[in-house]
Amino acid sequence: MTGRRVFEVRTPEVATNVTQQQINNLPQISRNFLNFAALAPGLRVREDDTERTISAGGQTAQAINVFIDGQNRKSLINDGGVAGQDDSRGTPFPQGAVQEFRVISQNFKAEYEQAGSAIITAVTRSGTNEFHGDAFVFYQDPDWIAQDEISERRGAEKAPLKRLQYGASLGGPIIQDRLHFFGAYERKDEDRISQSFLNRTEYNDFFAADLGTTSTPYEQDIFFGKLSWQINDRQRLELSAEYKTEEDIRGASGQNAPSRAARNSGENKAFNLRHQYQGDRFLNEFAIDYLQSSYEQSVINGGDYGRRYVIFRDDSPTTPGFQYNINNREATVFTAGGRADSQFLEQKSTTIRNDLTIPDLSWMGTHTIKMGAKYSMQNYFVQKDFGRNPTFTYDIEARPEINGSRTIPVSVDLGVAVPPADADNNVIGLYIQDDWQITDKLELNLGIRWDYEDNAVNNDYRTPDSIRNMLAAIQNLPSYDFPSYFNPADYISDGDRPAFKDAFQPRFGFSYDVFGDERTVLFGGAGRYYDRIGFNFAFDERFKPFQFNKTIYFSNTGGLVGGQQTVAWNPAYLTPAGLDPLLAASPGAGEVFLVKNNFEPPRTDQFNIGVRQKFGQWQTALTFAAGHTEGESAWYIANALTETGGRFNGPSPTSVGFPQFRNTIFFQNTDKERDYKAIYLTADKPYNAQDGWGFNLAYTYMDATQNGSRDNGYAAFDFDYNVPSQSPEYRSATDERHRIVASGTLGLPADFLLSGIVTLGSGLPYNVFNCPDAPAGGPNICWNAGNPEKRAFLPGLNFAYRQVDLRLTKAFEVFGGQRVEFIADAINLFNFTNYSSFEGSYTSPRFGAGTGVFTPTRSFQVGLRYSF
Repeated sequence: MTGRRVFEVRTPEVATNVTQQQINNLPQISRNFLNFAALAPGLRVREDDTERTISAGGQTAQAINVFIDGQNRKSLINDGGVAGQDDSRGTPFPQGAVQEFRVISQNFKAEYEQAGSAIITAVTRSGTNEFHGDAFVFYQDPDWIAQDEISERRGAEKAPLKRLQYGASLGGPIIQDRLHFFGAYERKDEDRISQSFLNRTEYNDFFAADLGTTSTPYEQDIFFGKLSWQINDRQRLELSAEYKTEEDIRGASGQNAPSRAARNSGENKAFNLRHQYQGDRFLNEFAIDYLQSSYEQSVINGGDYGRRYVIFRDDSPTTPGFQYNINNREATVFTAGGRADSQFLEQKSTTIRNDLTIPDLSWMGTHTIKMGAKYSMQNYFVQKDFGRNPTFTYDIEARPEINGSRTIPVSVDLGVAVPPADADNNVIGLYIQDDWQITDKLELNLGIRWDYEDNAVNNDYRTPDSIRNMLAAIQNLPSYDFPSYFNPADYISDGDRPAFKDAFQPRFGFSYDVFGDERTVLFGGAGRYYDRIGFNFAFDERFKPFQFNKTIYFSNTGGLVGGQQTVAWNPAYLTPAGLDPLLAASPGAGEVFLVKNNFEPPRTDQFNIGVRQKFGQWQTALTFAAGHTEGESAWYIANALTETGGRFNGPSPTSVGFPQFRNTIFFQNTDKERDYKAIYLTADKPYNAQDGWGFNLAYTYMDATQNGSRDNGYAAFDFDYNVPSQSPEYRSATDERHRIVASGTLGLPADFLLSGIVTLGSGLPYNVFNCPDAPAGGPNICWNAGNPEKRAFLPGLNFAYRQVDLRLTKAFEVFGGQRVEFIADAINLFNFTNYSSFEGSYTSPRFGAGTGVFTPTRSFQVGLRYSF
């Protein structure tokens, strides 16, 4: 068994190759090949009970992209970066079908698109002239998983998890030397027992019927098939197909009753047809691919109204007695009953691409020219049914100043149905790049890319007259002007919103082989990279103004209570016959969201310089990297009272005669900026059978800062500052200053193989509230200023994040060259507690204490793999 790791030392890219030997033999619990992206410097894989995300370059997961056999797998609607990965605890592609993949942390060439931080390019397996196949099964028992520290501290029972993963692959000839096939199937079954519990345990008796455990299973099936036809010595044709389906029951844990469970479903379909023609002096690659990816969240207990139990604050603590304000709520203690929201999102794309490579052109050296064009027809379908199941709110303290009861609600909420959005988008991409070998030591990589989308942000959307008239009414108020950063004319569209045409992206790189023997190589590069914004952001402009949320307030007697007009409570309102007429009489109100007409997608300017040095079998690299990102979108408040404050005190739509809209008007702002500086140090010694060992090390030092909204994802809001320029510059949420990932494989006697991954980090920052160092003029908060406490790993080595994973494999060679392997995994072997959240109040005696944990805790898994 050889794990040959090909090092392209004369490339300006900051890249890491992950081989099939590493994919097959390094320990992991979930068979998601993207987990091993963490072996590359600058990347972080974050896993929890509900999803797995990859981030890089101090940016969010949305800024990455994944290509499988050249097919773009970008998530076009949702967060997460990768289609089918957002809000999923599965894998986006069968691991057994991956031959190898490459992680490019920085300075990728002009042929790659729609990524502002890093990309991952995977190559799938193909059949050969010999039949090869394998089958595997992995099992994890509930007793093999340690309880996390937080639930143990709470006195709760351990929430069991049982996991079963199995699958097979087969490849071989159909026609010798001409036509080959490969196929793979993988399944994942999880049965997770979720716990419902109260943090306010004094109410346990009231919720006794809703507390305890419930099963929340997860199922995933993935199929992949591929035909490879060597037409002749010059032509090759490949056709591949993939189908993935998954279903996840979740949402019935923590302060949510089992009745709150929701069903999350996902489905992916992909086809990829690729043709290669090798001419006498050129290579042409033509591809047509199709990708369909859907995500659905549905309500399981839709026939059961939702129930929310809250604690109200005293609205005037200095006034004797309890002063009731129905909107002044301290906390939600518990929720039960059916959920209110469901949604269905689906992206479809048919893409035609052609790449032409012309090598060995002579002019002041040797040139390899590669150029290409892409045309993608995309469709986005979004249907959101929010608030469609009524949710009643109750006063858990049963205060006499309110209703004096835990069974008489204070309000009910319901949202009206809104038609779905069905949008088409045409995408064009053009590029040309030149790998110019000037001398046998010096090579330049020059490229430029241009991308265009004709409907990225509702370009054909016409602003409704009601919104136009409302904005004009506020603008015409004699005593008020919109703040200077918001001009309504920049957001009102007649359906001809211009598409962005200036996405030109020059990219430059160089490498210099100092001694001409590929042992010492200087390299560097700089470039501009445009990303894109998910349709989920622009969708709010179409959806929110017409998503009328109705709220009806109740009291014992009716009339003005708690600052709101109330209806006298009648138990009949707990039935559809009693509630429906009441809701029908309430008009409700939507929210105004405004997208900028001259929208520019986010862009990142990257720079790196470094040196690669070979020492015997070791390949090392030291890289200095930097990046500056502009143009991230977030929602800000347009009708603020002043330039720098009064975000909730300006004139409202209702005040100028438009009660169908809520008080706050949101507008898209793209002034958010990020800065990233990093040092990468890598050392690699590939595994080979002769030495019997291999080792890889990736160290990252990073300093990532930003301004603007602290929210991540496409639905980012900022309620703390009027515009990003008024916020301080602060550490990004992904700014882990130090991170070490070391992996290795060691051959042992008697066909044993030991492999492991050690991950150490200084930890992610957290927000500090009631912060004495908060900047003047803003909230009393220091964003991401808290540093997790570091704990001992080895004497003198302290880290906030510590994880050691090991795998032991015993191989048996059986008849006819067949092989059977018994596998044992130990994940987080020493059961280190890695906190994911912290007590952030500076005035709390528990300031800095962990309040949540990253998974996994110590977990064991056994497996069996058969191959021939």
